[in-house]
Amino acid sequence: MRWPFAAIVLAILSLAILLAVPLPGARHETWIELRSPNFIVVSNAGEKQARKAAIRLEQMRAVLRQSLQVAKEHASVMVTVLAVKDEASMKALLSEYWSQNHVHPAGIFIYQMNQYFAAIQLDASGLDPYHTIYHEYFHSLTMPYYPNLPLWISEGLAEFYGNSQISDSGVVVGRADADLIAQLRQGNLIPLDVLFKVDYRSPYYNEQNKTSLFYAESWALTHYLMLGDKRAHKPMLDAYLDALLHGAAQEQAAAKCFGDLHNLQRTLQAYIGKQTFYVFTSGPPPEIPASELQARELSDAEVDAYRGGFAAVRGKSQDAITMLERAVRADPKLALGYQYLGFAEYQDKKYAEALADFTRAIELNPTNALTRFLRAYLTSTQRGAVGDDAQMEEDLRAAIAISPEFAPPYGVLAMYVANRGNDLPEALRLAQKAQALEPGNSIYQIDLASVLARMNRFQEARKIAVHARANATNPGELAEAERFLAYLDQLRQDSDDDSAEDSDAQGPAAVQQSSSASSAANSATGAPAADSARPHAQTVGGDAANAGDLREATGMVTKLSCIGGLKFELDTGAERLTLHIKPGTDLPIRLTTRPTGRFNACTGLQGQRVKVTYQPDDAKGKAGTLASLAVLSGTGGDTGGRRLGGGADHSDPVTTSVEGNVTHVLCSGNELTLNLDAGERALILHARDATRVQFEQDVAFDAGDFQPCTQLNGRTAKITFVGVHGKTYDGEIQSVEVLK
Repeated sequence: MRWPFAAIVLAILSLAILLAVPLPGARHETWIELRSPNFIVVSNAGEKQARKAAIRLEQMRAVLRQSLQVAKEHASVMVTVLAVKDEASMKALLSEYWSQNHVHPAGIFIYQMNQYFAAIQLDASGLDPYHTIYHEYFHSLTMPYYPNLPLWISEGLAEFYGNSQISDSGVVVGRADADLIAQLRQGNLIPLDVLFKVDYRSPYYNEQNKTSLFYAESWALTHYLMLGDKRAHKPMLDAYLDALLHGAAQEQAAAKCFGDLHNLQRTLQAYIGKQTFYVFTSGPPPEIPASELQARELSDAEVDAYRGGFAAVRGKSQDAITMLERAVRADPKLALGYQYLGFAEYQDKKYAEALADFTRAIELNPTNALTRFLRAYLTSTQRGAVGDDAQMEEDLRAAIAISPEFAPPYGVLAMYVANRGNDLPEALRLAQKAQALEPGNSIYQIDLASVLARMNRFQEARKIAVHARANATNPGELAEAERFLAYLDQLRQDSDDDSAEDSDAQGPAAVQQSSSASSAANSATGAPAADSARPHAQTVGGDAANAGDLREATGMVTKLSCIGGLKFELDTGAERLTLHIKPGTDLPIRLTTRPTGRFNACTGLQGQRVKVTYQPDDAKGKAGTLASLAVLSGTGGDTGGRRLGGGADHSDPVTTSVEGNVTHVLCSGNELTLNLDAGERALILHARDATRVQFEQDVAFDAGDFQPCTQLNGRTAKITFVGVHGKTYDGEIQSVEVLK
């Protein structure tokens, strides 16, 4: 995909917007919520000021959409703006910034897990309350699509547009920032060959200090290349970005397009010393029609909900919980309060409470795509608990139906479907959709590569994973991409050695999973989801495996989830244990029979009798981190390692009838696979075409034909089957009698 600079920034237009959003200050003061198509302005400065702020924000968005090609092609995020009337209100919202020797911000923009907030002090004197919002809003529009822009140009452009100004008379873009110029004139510049190499790990980069030398010099160089000498240097910048697009290293692109960097640095130094700087001006963008601005007065509970949500997204979970609990006590039907309360509790590792509050929010408002996704995401990342995968899938599909342009549910659902293993084409479509919606998001790229690896399309998976590594925007994403590439290398090596291996099978990739989202917007992690290969040498659980308190247990796998890492319940007869692996770790799985294909723990462990070693998670020992796992046999009994109904000395088929509880049913088209708990036996039974199987029932079902895919699970049944060997299942189903 081409993204020459002209496509990123159409320099003729300028952008600037004023945003006034009051913050919750004293109780019982009047707060207004004003909704526009792309912003929710919450203000204590009155409806007139809230309306003006919303109009300015929409105008700023319109300018960016005209200036940025990517903004035209994709939906904008919804931003909640707390517009406060004075410094006291701002202090109530951001009290930590009023500590000793701390700068008092006039504006702030934050986001986490696809929740975007801004705050602005409307009466700030001597400060531009909109600069920070313009700067970060630029990033929110471009980062998902161009994360591999060199950091200097990414931050330089954000500063360039951050200084825009919108008024009733027109728009000004490219205003010089007096503070940045003063910073640059105080000392020596960063050498350009160093500036071009600055990344998120560099000591020059400090996201908390936007007045640093790096930000100042990045702005100055961008301004020079954009507007200097009446835009004479803009073709150099276009050529530089185009060279990067075609794979040139930054050093090569800079040398080719900028020439001698020492000369460019001297020119930049002289440019900084100028007394005047060019700007772009244009008429104001059209105002939003009054019919698209909906205002109403908020209750105290709603104000607490917005304030609490702002605190939660900022990571102030304890403050958030206090406000949000007060909000839902005052208004038990406030869906927004439960949504933000669940998020704050999730941050505070109160997972059970978070799940309950997300559920309550959905009960009150089932059409909120974000809340649906957040509940699914929480389910996918539970540690040491078997989540409700069916509920998670329902939430993800509902979120997609409600908001088809919302990327995170596609990524998580793609990994869920891939781990389930019964519809890889759908998993591929979902992963491709997430990647198409946010093409620069490295997590969605790893998701897509994971699905391709499951489909044995390793060359394509590697190519995409290499792009993911290049697009990583933080150390966690970079490590994830490196880990996936290492996994592919191991998989290729294992494939070469496959014929020499005997009876081991690995479950790591099959049981790892991404929570995208994630991404969504800085919160989900990707992991390999390819079909199980051969065992790695690593031990699962890290610290658990190195601890001295390893325990052993033998029993039957009764519940299984592969969301957020392998998790299952183990029924030992005397107790039930909840066991899990840590996402991103490898678990060697030992089989007592040689599989004919790759063993997928996500589909093959349900109903199996297994022996495990695990590290208890707490003193009670009812939950633990797996260190090893051995599947004793497909029957759960002592068969000498043979599958029931077949064996080396049986060449003729054997018909068997067994009675037990159906613990799991999986359908793919007409094909049906089920797990049967027959006491000491645990069977996997298969039907190539379930429509040809005779079903009888001694119990009454709903009117119409019996539907085994939805009505058989959890029932007691007598099943007649023909035993097979050399398969991953024990027999082909002939008939099923559902018992009372």
